[in-house]
Amino acid sequence: MESIEINLDLPPKERWHFAANYRTEINEIIACYWVDLADYVALIESVLDNYKALFIPSSYLEEIECIANYCDYTADQILIANLYYDIVKFAFACTAFAFEKDGSIWHARNLDWWTENDVLKKYTKIFTFTKGGQTVFQSIGWVGFVGVLSGIKPHRFSITLNAIVSDEPPMMAKPVSFLLREVLEGDYHFQQAQNMLEQTTIVCDCLLLLSGTTAGQMLVIERTPQSSKTRQAANGFIIVTNDYKKINYKSNNQSALKDTSCGRYNRTQLLLERELPSNPMDCFSILNDKAVKMQITVQQMVFNPQQGLLEIKVP
Repeated sequence: MESIEINLDLPPKERWHFAANYRTEINEIIACYWVDLADYVALIESVLDNYKALFIPSSYLEEIECIANYCDYTADQILIANLYYDIVKFAFACTAFAFEKDGSIWHARNLDWWTENDVLKKYTKIFTFTKGGQTVFQSIGWVGFVGVLSGIKPHRFSITLNAIVSDEPPMMAKPVSFLLREVLEGDYHFQQAQNMLEQTTIVCDCLLLLSGTTAGQMLVIERTPQSSKTRQAANGFIIVTNDYKKINYKSNNQSALKDTSCGRYNRTQLLLERELPSNPMDCFSILNDKAVKMQITVQQMVFNPQQGLLEIKVP
């Protein structure tokens, strides 16, 4: 898997100069996003200047302006593409689990996201964000995407995001993927990360699996834009797919992710109850189970925050 370093010591407007080598990838990915975003663009553009001023850090805007130099899209168009989850999210699914074994916590996840021509699968990269020559955090994503959907802060914690569909209206607030980056980039420990993920007002609902380095540090934060409930592990593990377990919310929305959520959850639970994995390959075996993995799975990953380990496969 290709790994790219992003040097946080550089001014934001210089951090993505490497994107010059990825023009085709950036154009293909944004074009793919744009198909799903087309119905929303006019509304978003009408409020975008105000939204940027209120909720997007200037450093991220400068990074996006740098990326715009190396593709066929404007900085505003790239920003809108970066807000894909907050705007659409219906193309997401995901199965994730964490467990504790032999004094160590493991965190595994499938990212399920439908796209034309497998562009997200084939252009997946590992990004290592550094400062002073040291790794601050790592994320799994794509060139041109400045937020985080899956990431690890070595020796502190890891975070992954799962979609949840509800009828609750979105808020004018911080984008979820940008919040995850802020938590990973800052000098935060597990409890501080939990507090931020629970308390920060966000655009839309989501499910966040947060795993740490010491006993019991694994939990699912169930989010709506303004509220949260946190679910703790039981029997040495915790699972999240695409439905609420703690928040009492009923939705009539139907989608592939909702229709398969319980089946993926139950199968993962059965496999973990049968035997906890002993290594990353065992985790990938669960992720690849035919009742867990979906046809739209684009990334499979395993984290161990205590060890600072990240392993990824593209199915």
